[in-house]
Amino acid sequence: MNRTKFLAVFIVVALAALLRGQSTVIPPDIDKNGRTITPRPQPHLIYSPADLAHNGITLPASASTPNTNIVALGGVTKSTLYVNCTQIVDVFVNTYQEDGVTLDGTYKVVAALPVGAQQIYIASELAPNSTAGTVQTNLRLPQRAFSFKETNTTATPGTCTDRFVVGY
Repeated sequence: MNRTKFLAVFIVVALAALLRGQSTVIPPDIDKNGRTITPRPQPHLIYSPADLAHNGITLPASASTPNTNIVALGGVTKSTLYVNCTQIVDVFVNTYQEDGVTLDGTYKVVAALPVGAQQIYIASELAPNSTAGTVQTNLRLPQRAFSFKETNTTATPGTCTDRFVVGY
């Protein structure tokens, strides 16, 4: 009886160790407020110009703005980038690898975006679309993370302000 009890406990412990060795704990995606992405009571999250560190940012003559802050996109199915620049710009998106920090690639999403407030849509099912300019790259969700920058296509400096809305 004692030997049978020992053998049963040994089998349970061995199986538990085997199952524990086969599983991994994946940390949840966190939004800008430090809350987990799912479940989400609101279908949209807005990243302000201050959140993106892109509020009245200098747009150098014939050069690029710095990148916005990186936005985690876990669970995002649609997004809209609102760009408001004082010069005509090309808009680029940076994509990131699984760690959400390492740059994976930089793609021109829209070329010749006119002066003023414009919208660029990126979703899981539809190709990117824009209220103006020429769509250059068919980039779709899901992606791990995005950041954005604008390149001035003129020899006159200006400013840019961005806002980003994501939907779940």
